[in-house]
Amino acid sequence: MELTLFIIVGAIAVISAAMMLISENAIYSALFLILNFACIAFFFLMLNAPFLAMVQITVYAGAIMVLFLFVIMLLGAERVLPEEPPRFPWLAPAVIALALLFLVVASIAIIGGEIDLTVEPEKTGPYLRVVHALDGVEALDVYVGDDRVARNLDFRESSDFEIWEAGRYDVVLYNAGADPAADDPLAEQTVTIDAGEAVSLVAVGRSGTPSATLVAAAEDIAYIDDSDAVRVIAVNGLPDRSAVDVLDDTSGKTVVVRGLPYGQASEAVEIGAGTRTIGLYPSGDSQTRLAVLESEELEANTSRLWVFTEARQPDNSFVDVVINLETEARPTFGSPTHVGQLLYTRYVLPFEMVALLLLVAMIGAIVLTHETLSVRRQMVRRLANPPAGLDQPIIGESSK
Repeated sequence: MELTLFIIVGAIAVISAAMMLISENAIYSALFLILNFACIAFFFLMLNAPFLAMVQITVYAGAIMVLFLFVIMLLGAERVLPEEPPRFPWLAPAVIALALLFLVVASIAIIGGEIDLTVEPEKTGPYLRVVHALDGVEALDVYVGDDRVARNLDFRESSDFEIWEAGRYDVVLYNAGADPAADDPLAEQTVTIDAGEAVSLVAVGRSGTPSATLVAAAEDIAYIDDSDAVRVIAVNGLPDRSAVDVLDDTSGKTVVVRGLPYGQASEAVEIGAGTRTIGLYPSGDSQTRLAVLESEELEANTSRLWVFTEARQPDNSFVDVVINLETEARPTFGSPTHVGQLLYTRYVLPFEMVALLLLVAMIGAIVLTHETLSVRRQMVRRLANPPAGLDQPIIGESSK
């Protein structure tokens, strides 16, 4: 069914484009161009891009073609007739026939090759990064499978997100510069990474103790529908705290995450953007604050990963600290935000060049049309009762 629609709409698009070029009336050419734009919009719908289809209809078939029609009718270009018959009258029908023949041959090739056009595109590979929150280790080397994903990663630092392949992996932590073949690992764990996820592998606990472990925090970095929201995920990396609460202390004590066990990551929670004070408390105790993010500026459409861990002091005591990581939300492929970001970042130069080309083409079309307008002839009007003393006919304005 999809292939049949493509053949039909493709044939209409080719014929309308050819008729736009060979039509002797400028109004008819504009109408054929509108039909061609409608066919292109239909193709966008077949590719599951409704936003681009609506843009094609609204901007091109709507606003731009209204401008073209206005200019054509303002200059009277629809009345321009060819000065002489075309030199090769058979050329236009031949071009249309060849284009349609190519469309039919391509369609037969697709059908004969049994190409499945309904297969869903594969999801974007998952993103992976490592966060060092393991107390007692200055720097880490992290291996995922046979690949080293982090080298000399300092405490309270994180690596950048990298595109990874989905699957099940053995993740092993070593001291920076250690030999995996000879040295013992600090911690190791098996994690599963699914397609379409953004996973942060957080090393937490105390080095040399059973509390040293790895937490796989699945972040959601997709674009947030609420333009004034921030997506938050918390990780409890405090070995002495079996469960903690994360509260918003900005105005009162609003619960953000409740009862988060040690070595676990919370589900993603959306909170309002702005300047906020976030406090960490023992589970069920809203009076004893363990750590705080004071007057933190939370920008809208971002994802925050809060890792609550500890740092050993020279006197062998421990201080609770917060690792605050911010990731900008990424819009969904093909969404208005994604198209806008690509258009005004990666493709801004081609966009400006096309705009300039269209402006020059419109000005050139106006100039060429103005020069090819037929010469107006004079019309002599005679009066039934001419006034006395008038012996010459009145020459009127040009005929229309």
